Amino acid sequence: MKRILLIALAILSLGSVVKAQDGNNTSYFLSNLPQQFRLNPAYQPEYKVFIGLPGLSGVSVNYLNSSFTVEDLLFKRDDSVYMDVNKFYKSLHKRNYIAFNNENSILSIGVKAKSWYGTLDITQKNDFLFRYNKDLFTFLKYGNTDHPSMDFGKLGVNLNSYIEVALGLSKQVNSKLTVGGRLKYLAGIANAHMTDSELDVVTEKDGTMKIHSRQNIRITAPVNIRNEQTGLPFEPNKPIDWDDFDFNTDDIGVADFLNTKNPGFAIDLGGEYQFNDKIKLFASLTDLGFIHWGNKDFRYNFYQDARFTWEGADISNSVNKDNVGYISIDSAFTKLTDQLKDSLQLRSRGKAYTTMVSPKLYLGATYQLNRTFYVGGLFRASLVDKMFIPSLTASVNGRLMRNVSASVSYSITRGSYVNLGAGLTAKLGPFQLYLETDNLLACNYTNTQSANARFGINLLFGHKDHKKKKKAAEKEPLEVMIAPVPVKKDTVYKEVAPEVDPVAPIKEEKVVDTESDSIRAYYVIVGSFKSKQRVENLRKRLVFMGFKESAILRNENGMYRVTTAPFNTHTDCWNEVFLIRKKYPQFADAWGLAVR
Repeated sequence: MKRILLIALAILSLGSVVKAQDGNNTSYFLSNLPQQFRLNPAYQPEYKVFIGLPGLSGVSVNYLNSSFTVEDLLFKRDDSVYMDVNKFYKSLHKRNYIAFNNENSILSIGVKAKSWYGTLDITQKNDFLFRYNKDLFTFLKYGNTDHPSMDFGKLGVNLNSYIEVALGLSKQVNSKLTVGGRLKYLAGIANAHMTDSELDVVTEKDGTMKIHSRQNIRITAPVNIRNEQTGLPFEPNKPIDWDDFDFNTDDIGVADFLNTKNPGFAIDLGGEYQFNDKIKLFASLTDLGFIHWGNKDFRYNFYQDARFTWEGADISNSVNKDNVGYISIDSAFTKLTDQLKDSLQLRSRGKAYTTMVSPKLYLGATYQLNRTFYVGGLFRASLVDKMFIPSLTASVNGRLMRNVSASVSYSITRGSYVNLGAGLTAKLGPFQLYLETDNLLACNYTNTQSANARFGINLLFGHKDHKKKKKAAEKEPLEVMIAPVPVKKDTVYKEVAPEVDPVAPIKEEKVVDTESDSIRAYYVIVGSFKSKQRVENLRKRLVFMGFKESAILRNENGMYRVTTAPFNTHTDCWNEVFLIRKKYPQFADAWGLAVR
């Protein structure tokens, strides 16, 4: 166990600070998925209230390897597994990284109030990223014959764990624009942060290799690092005897994990814009913030600034244990760690430090093909300690019915170019189940560079379906010009009103267009409301249904009228009224308006 720990710390000592990125781009396009507000705080779910079940509303796991696969690293012969050094080396890029991210939703709530939507979201997050250069393995594989002087630069490992408490608010400014933001409090649990990382090798004329290693590792975590022999902390500013190294958690309680001694803050900003009846644009910038690691009770600072001669370790002899001169990978690294460990020291607790949260940018659009299907595109970028990680996603999405939606996507990201994703949401009663991944091909785990999945259960309440809207319209005391009258086009003269409660299907009134200075002679009206929000919602529905010339009128008394289309003649308007009543039962009370 100590040997494994030493190898891990040796790798840690080669680093700079980075953070992992998460995937789940397909989530951006899943219709009616409340968790979209985490990607864009302007998003407003269709339901008035949603509740993410504690512990079940969202679990996300993401893995990304920019270079090799399991198949590149290992191969099986007979009943034994070996490391394929040559294939592994060929799969590496000049700069490589391995990222892992995990999110666990604790509680998520959203409530709609008129044009506003508020959310409360509590999530526990963990991320890890290891970044390394191919030069390190070039040196280990080929030695120093052709490379007498090598600078490995900044490699790195970063580990982060924190709890995020976010309050969000979005506002529908008008029928086209919606904006939103989230303010987040971050409570840090654990962090491994590295600075001043340098590692270089120089081969002298006599063949000896001189290694210079300068590292500074800051760790904040609810654990006591002590001397296993004495049970006491290591003495500051002196070399550590790693054989006595011990992580002690006996006296650690829940309060040490859930504390406010490592506070942080972040914000999310986003917007959505309905460009026309088919194109919707969106943009968001998330995780703009920091965590201040100030818990002096569990803060450690390891440092190293040493020069020493290394005898070397040739991993090319680690392929087949039956070969002459075989050396195990463990033994090869031990040669290095035996010398590294003697020069690593524990500095006094030192000062608190601050790490930045990795910001993410989303830019995208959707195009409505018809009532059921639409396509989308998304550009996503993360900035991780000056390392730019972009990705592109294209998707085909369908609202198969009100309670079921699906998405199929294709994504490319840095070092991973074949990612076929899919997502599904289904509502059974008040329960909504969702499942999404950006890479279905990860099922073949031996030949994949990325894998991710997000799943959970929500409770949804208060959807504005057609029946509820119709009942609400009947109950509301509206200033309705006419009541619906069953009139058959073929049996009634156009210029004669029906005998039952005689009301002309076309009513004369003075109105203005709320969005245009021009006005036409006749309009077909399918809704009348005092609420501007209700008429805007109905107009959105009409545009979605194909009524591209739909408009909102206002009469002298302040009553809003929602139209399907304008007409120049009485006859055209009359014909459209009957067509609307016959084709759309929900608009059985459609009537004509003659502008006075």
